[in-house]
Amino acid sequence: MDIITRGDWDGLVSSVLLTEVEDIKRIKFVHPKDVQDGLIKADEKDIVVNVPYVEGCGLWFDHHVSEEDKLADAGDFSGRFEVAPSCARVIYDHYVEADAKNAKKLEPHTALLEAADKLDSAQLSMEDVMKPEGWLLLGLTIDPRSGLGPEFRQYFRWLVEYVKELPMEKVMQHREVRLRCDRVRNEHEEYRAVLEKHGWVEDNVVVVDFRGLFPKPVGPRFLVFAMFPEVNVEVRLFEGLEDVVVVAVGHSIFKRTCKVDVGRLLKEYGGGGHRGAGSAQISGEDPEQTIQEIINRLKV
Repeated sequence: MDIITRGDWDGLVSSVLLTEVEDIKRIKFVHPKDVQDGLIKADEKDIVVNVPYVEGCGLWFDHHVSEEDKLADAGDFSGRFEVAPSCARVIYDHYVEADAKNAKKLEPHTALLEAADKLDSAQLSMEDVMKPEGWLLLGLTIDPRSGLGPEFRQYFRWLVEYVKELPMEKVMQHREVRLRCDRVRNEHEEYRAVLEKHGWVEDNVVVVDFRGLFPKPVGPRFLVFAMFPEVNVEVRLFEGLEDVVVVAVGHSIFKRTCKVDVGRLLKEYGGGGHRGAGSAQISGEDPEQTIQEIINRLKV
């Protein structure tokens, strides 16, 4: 079977688990918006992971709250949907509950699974953000919000197999991993300067506008909340493909007082996500009114 997923840490850990319990031939990468727009096709040999449901797929696993209202449209699908800390957690629970033998296959990856839960649900400490280590640091090397780096697809597929074979200490010593981890660390100070220049606060919202900056700045995605501890939500703006503006929204991981369900809010604008984070692509000649509307709706 083939895995169809997004290229992030949760997608990687999900792929690790699936390769232990299914006969996986290939891993294919998609953007969630392309799935939402019906541009992605799947058949009974495809496992759709961590993205919206694709009609005709063999299995579907997801955990985003924005997809909960679409379950009726998905019909009687095979796989599992749950609002959970990570899609990897949904996959783990599904296979362990279905067959006790799977628990033995997946048990070696429980630390990896816990890191997926922690990073995808942003259950991080200030120390985790300022000085990430271990699996969390590795996760940042394939975080699309922190920067993918060169030959990402090849690196992702290689890493799926590599982390299955060796303990974390050995994985982190590999030259390719060390180079990417060093890049994450080196970007930290540069990214801080960019956030200071292109970020501003509106009530409880910090807005960071990366439009016009090429290449798009990359760095630790939660650093903004350490720099602006008074806010409880971020709105990040940058150019997408074909003259659209990507609006990425995320709750602060330190001041957890934002009551707005981000996934449900951005679903109204053609996007989605889960309660604490999501994105939408805004098109049109003048997207500023829509962007400001989203910002204003977060000021609660």
